[in-house]
Amino acid sequence: MSEPSILLLAGEASGDHHAASLVRDIKRLAPHVRVTGIGGDKLAEAGMELLHHYREINTIGLSEGLGSLRRILNAYNTMKRELRSGRHSVFIPVDYPDVNIRLCLFAKNAGVKVCYYISPQIWAWRKGRVRKIAARVDRMMTIFPFEETLYRERGVKADFVGHTMVGEIPADLDKQALRTELGIDADRDAVALLPGSRPAEIHRILPVMCKAARIYLDEHPDTEFQLPLAGPHLAGTVRDILAGYDLPVKVHAVEAPRVMGACDSGLVTSGTATLQAALARMPHVVVYIVDKWTWHLAIKVLKPLVMDKDIHVAIANVLSIAAEKETHSGPLKEMLDAGHHIPCQECGRPLFVPERLQDNATPQHLAEWLLRFRAEESLRNATLRGFDLLRGMLAPPGSDRNAARIVMECLGE
Repeated sequence: MSEPSILLLAGEASGDHHAASLVRDIKRLAPHVRVTGIGGDKLAEAGMELLHHYREINTIGLSEGLGSLRRILNAYNTMKRELRSGRHSVFIPVDYPDVNIRLCLFAKNAGVKVCYYISPQIWAWRKGRVRKIAARVDRMMTIFPFEETLYRERGVKADFVGHTMVGEIPADLDKQALRTELGIDADRDAVALLPGSRPAEIHRILPVMCKAARIYLDEHPDTEFQLPLAGPHLAGTVRDILAGYDLPVKVHAVEAPRVMGACDSGLVTSGTATLQAALARMPHVVVYIVDKWTWHLAIKVLKPLVMDKDIHVAIANVLSIAAEKETHSGPLKEMLDAGHHIPCQECGRPLFVPERLQDNATPQHLAEWLLRFRAEESLRNATLRGFDLLRGMLAPPGSDRNAARIVMECLGE
């Protein structure tokens, strides 16, 4: 090899976001290291050469996936050729386990070290995958603290390296300064709408959010709604949907956490944005709606067979439940001690933040929580205290366990 080279695959927006930070850190430590692979605009800006954009392979739901099969296979075959080429010393799979765990086997057989970043969520479903991971992965870098223990107990060399967003979203966001910057009236109630990062998600979820916003607006006419775009390519989709509703919505082309930090509450689609909302200290309801076939498969088939019975879509809830089990403390205890029981609509257990999924994601249910966040000071304060506890749980453990340094070890630099 003429120069040290890393191959990386981030198959969705959240992976692109996290991995971009990792690549920037690698480039600071070793500017001569070449990074290529599949990712998005953020990875390209960080210095990675894109072989394919993640949008070519990023689908959700059965019907959407079939239409993209040719593009997915093309990208998958590109990665296999690269792993067998002899050009790369390290492969960094970023989450996206259904593709990446398979590619880890090709990497292992080709003598390419595997440094997995952002663990597959084996704690949520298909725990049996840990055997494949142990056989195929040299180092696992986790962004949630409980994952390190889980992997180490199963023979995987794992390190909790902290969550990228803790450094990216300051603990002391100045709400009024952000409102001035974004042109949000300081005297009006500001509610965020985050309908997702995929066009299909937005088509399903944004109309429900708009109907909830109308219910809220009828109670509080002083409200202005704020919608941060997940990417410029979504502007047309969002604009077309909003045109069907008579709502005061301001669309922003800035990073979502800045908008969240300026808002009083919000509706947030399941995914990376739920953790951004927690770190930006914005009380919120987590929303998710998929096509009926995918939901039926997940609830009637996959969940009873391979999913953890206590799985929840909001990362804040997963972390809160883990903390409660391990230490009998944390955000969930904070909420319960304040006298607020937020029930899961699927299993009935108490949650830290409300989740409204599929048939339970009605405009009335979403508006109900927004109204409660405005009216109930005790609920709001317990939520904010819980967010602060979450930030402490996700803080990096120290520079010696930095993700970029672990990659450099694997690279032999």
